[in-house]
Amino acid sequence: MNFSPRIAAVLAALVCAPPVSALSLQDAQRAMEAHNPDLRAAALELRGVQGDAQTAALRPATELSIGTSKISPKHGIGPGRWQDKRADSTLGLGWTWERGGKRALRIRQADALLQVAGLEMLDTRRRQQVALHEAYFGLKGAQERALIAAANREGSAAQMVAADKQVATGAMAPVDRARLAVDDLAVADAAREAALDLRDARHALGLLLGRDDSEGLSADDPWPDPAAAAPVRVFDVQQRADLRAAHSRLAAADAGVALARSERHRDIQLGVEAEREPTDISGVTWGVSLTIPLGGTSRTRGAIQRAEADRDGAALELQVLQREARAELDQLQASALSAARRRSEYEGLQSDAARNAVQGIELAYRRGAASLTDLLDARRSWRDFEAALIDARADHAIALARWEAATSVAEGESP
Repeated sequence: MNFSPRIAAVLAALVCAPPVSALSLQDAQRAMEAHNPDLRAAALELRGVQGDAQTAALRPATELSIGTSKISPKHGIGPGRWQDKRADSTLGLGWTWERGGKRALRIRQADALLQVAGLEMLDTRRRQQVALHEAYFGLKGAQERALIAAANREGSAAQMVAADKQVATGAMAPVDRARLAVDDLAVADAAREAALDLRDARHALGLLLGRDDSEGLSADDPWPDPAAAAPVRVFDVQQRADLRAAHSRLAAADAGVALARSERHRDIQLGVEAEREPTDISGVTWGVSLTIPLGGTSRTRGAIQRAEADRDGAALELQVLQREARAELDQLQASALSAARRRSEYEGLQSDAARNAVQGIELAYRRGAASLTDLLDARRSWRDFEAALIDARADHAIALARWEAATSVAEGESP
């Protein structure tokens, strides 16, 4: 919509009172990558899982034991040098021999969970990209609506000034002036609502970018080109990050079942012990020990059942996600095509010609060739058309961004 220099200056003062921080979509994406709290939380989660993987690869630590015995509560440990004390002293080392391939299974499970964390980070990035496009183009739409609402408010105020003069000279009936005043109140309410929506849109984008101050944010990129908007990409739904994460989660659950079953193979503890007894003629004696846990297979039955239930749950989740992903892709493609057609239809109405038609009715009203009802209806229709055009452009941009995000993760991509 074209405005005169004077009106443009007034609108800039009304809508962009705080210092404007012009932001392109590419700049917003870089800022989100660096400061978005959800992406940072996903990165921290990935760091934690990497630490879990390192822990899972550790072998059981060697155990050192030191002990003493034969301390009499009546005579104590005896007089003399420490070599002559009555107390026996022992020093031992113990090793745990893991059986059933437990360490290899832990590593396998940890590697699968590490893949899950990496893919979930990718999926978080995908979802945040969608949220960024929604917030960015939501802000752009709010900016345009605020500009148009401010222009309508200024035009309505000028109309009221002229109506007051006409009522004073008898050229307009007071009842017609009252009808204009009601329409002026509606225009003023729309301007206030547009200003609040603009503030909310700036805050929404600022939260995604991790900014403390979002007062001056301004979305400056143009609307996506509708000519290149029809999605025709052939995409294997199995390559989506969330489905690949579900596959890895199932692999981790399979490893968990094998790990639970490996507990049937009892670990063996081997020990070597040196004992010093002052009264023993040998002085220091050596011993070995072998420790084997007792108990039947019932001790591991509950853990195995729990692991199998987790595995079946992961398999069910994968099936549900596959169905949902196929349905989502079909719905997103249809939404993008529908939004593109809707935008083209609204833009095909030739907004300049529609605006000229409204101006023509205004001229006819001033010359007495049109009624006040015709004028008010034309203005309301024009305002509805302007709002619908902005909504169509915003809906198209968001639908296209959702489709692109849903089909943008390539096979083998890693964070």
